[in-house]
Amino acid sequence: MDEPELLYVTCRSCASPVPTAFRLTAAVYEIDIDQGHELTCPTCETVATYTKIDFHIQPAPVGR
Repeated sequence: MDEPELLYVTCRSCASPVPTAFRLTAAVYEIDIDQGHELTCPTCETVATYTKIDFHIQPAPVGR
């Protein structure tokens, strides 16, 4: 069985994908929608706070 999709946010500074510590599982639905999660962009190193509403999965590359 495949591992659940990793959830990402989009960096507010450089628009790069930033991985979160969360996967697309039932546990994500238990996270409070207003709870802030401080994440650091691996591309530009900007630190910002995101909420669950910012979470998304990365689209699969074309040809997969």
